[in-house]
Amino acid sequence: MKKNPSWYYEEKQIGVDYLDSEIVKKYDNQHQKFRNFHAETEDMVEKLKITKEDVVLDFGCGTGEIALNLAKYSKKVICVDLSPEMLNILKTKAEKQNITNIEIHCGGFLSYKHEGEAVDKIVSKFALHHLPDFWKSIALLKMTNILKVSGKLYYSDVVFTFDPKDHENAINTMIEDLRFAAGNSMAHETLIHIKDEFSTYDWIMDGLFEKTGFSIDSKIIEGNFLTYICSKNELL
Repeated sequence: MKKNPSWYYEEKQIGVDYLDSEIVKKYDNQHQKFRNFHAETEDMVEKLKITKEDVVLDFGCGTGEIALNLAKYSKKVICVDLSPEMLNILKTKAEKQNITNIEIHCGGFLSYKHEGEAVDKIVSKFALHHLPDFWKSIALLKMTNILKVSGKLYYSDVVFTFDPKDHENAINTMIEDLRFAAGNSMAHETLIHIKDEFSTYDWIMDGLFEKTGFSIDSKIIEGNFLTYICSKNELL
């Protein structure tokens, strides 16, 4: 297998330490309280038209709530995450729910090595912001190579839509809104996200998709939380 060059980015834990088992447990419990994973999965299934014939790859699957729900609608879900602690919780959930049509890989957007046939769909939620913008483009190029010609991508993340001149007020408002919605712990996580991670502007993301072989089918804006539905360009 071809090795990456010496200058290649080494994916690592940044921001909140999701390599810590206690932090991961708190993360899992917290997100169960304020997110509706069933509705999020239904949205993916509807927008990507996922069927029982589809193989779906979930990049940044975390503790697996979406991946395990997707397994009920698809042929197989390939679950990829950089945190072994998150994947351990995913495995436990899968065993308890008797879900066997999943495949688990500890890796990141750049380090995951796909083997076998191309996949039908890729989903990624709240994960790509761990990479700087240049490396986001490399990750997206990898996705186009992993996807079938007719493949689709569901990408959702923190993506900034405010004018750069208004950044201070916009970020403060964002942190306080999340404090109100999900408590002090989530507000603190958001503060760390802003300081240490790599969320970017929507006009940058638009260009990254277009330059890496995707067509943007739709772009749903909810404040600074964006969802893109993209298709792999047929000529690739």
